Amino acid sequence: MGGVSTKGLPPGYGENTLVLLVQKTNVLFAYWEISQAVRQFLKEKHADIRLCRLTKDRYIEYLSVSPAFPTGNFYFEGVISGDTYRCELGWWDNGEFHPLLCSQPVIVPSGTITVKLSACGKRKPAGKETALAAAGDTVGVSSGVARRA
Repeated sequence: MGGVSTKGLPPGYGENTLVLLVQKTNVLFAYWEISQAVRQFLKEKHADIRLCRLTKDRYIEYLSVSPAFPTGNFYFEGVISGDTYRCELGWWDNGEFHPLLCSQPVIVPSGTITVKLSACGKRKPAGKETALAAAGDTVGVSSGVARRA
């Protein structure tokens, strides 16, 4: 079979990272990895993943969830097109949230996101490509780079 073998890949790399990506115009996808030391630190705390929305000049909590940390990912549904978001991983103590990791901000595009289709290994017929986002929309990516479609 021509499948990709994952034999020998580690379950993690011992790094602390949190990434937020646009999946649809109303869905954001967050994934993270935390080291064993951070996992141990958070074990006795009320840990959460918070999605924060930029309003005026500051981020405010939009949604907070307590996913199982071994999962390492979560879909945030119902986000607003055109708004800017970032994700924070941290813990609650006496009603105050303490962020430990923070993603780069992303801008949710307005309109419809479509996928460029082509047959594997074949040239694309002229005029059959579709844009990733509507012309002029800014698409935010977790690396902090913004690209024009």
